Amino acid sequence: MNFLKIEWTKKRGVIALLATGLIVTSFVLGGYVATGSWNPWGHRHYYQNLDVNFGYCVSGSQNFCNSVHNVMYNTGVAWIDQVIQGTTGAVTNGCFPSGTCGMSFIALSGSAVTLLAGDSSFGVSGGNCGAAGAEGGTEITAANGLQRAVATTNTLLSGPTLSTSVLQKTFTSTANGQIVQVACLVSFGTASSASSIQLAAASFTAVTLNSADTIQITWTLTWSWS
Repeated sequence: MNFLKIEWTKKRGVIALLATGLIVTSFVLGGYVATGSWNPWGHRHYYQNLDVNFGYCVSGSQNFCNSVHNVMYNTGVAWIDQVIQGTTGAVTNGCFPSGTCGMSFIALSGSAVTLLAGDSSFGVSGGNCGAAGAEGGTEITAANGLQRAVATTNTLLSGPTLSTSVLQKTFTSTANGQIVQVACLVSFGTASSASSIQLAAASFTAVTLNSADTIQITWTLTWSWS
């Protein structure tokens, strides 16, 4: 009888050991699936994504709305990261957020350009709409109703993941024959300034605005996290 008890104890020990091994294996495999790391304690699958979307509406001598793909500049995204995580009150490029600096200004260009994420989107030249990197365009700066301006609608993020913030500005043309085909989201209210850095830009089919025509630019920022 004692022999049987010893054998049963051994069997239970083996079963418990196998069960523990299966639990640990499942934990490690589950951690790898979730995080891509074999060390489940070394990394947690938390993330934060920023999705920037662009749309515009034209009214007056023509009436339509459209949305197109936009480009987020690497330098603009780096600026946001430095603003969030920095502790020195300074950024590498552009201005640090203040009463006159924030990613809440909208600029326009009439130039036909190719937008690339790697374009340097800051500085006296590169911070201008349509002129980042090698784009070679020029920002509209004449006092014709289409010059750079702060968004008149600026709804800040609130709520859970997938919440949005909206930046919107309606420009009214004060002259005939004005071409617009690029819109940019920028950090400073004055063009050709070292304080200016662009977060994103969108190129669309050229629109010719006459006096009293309007173009409403809308940037929608969607934040998701887990």
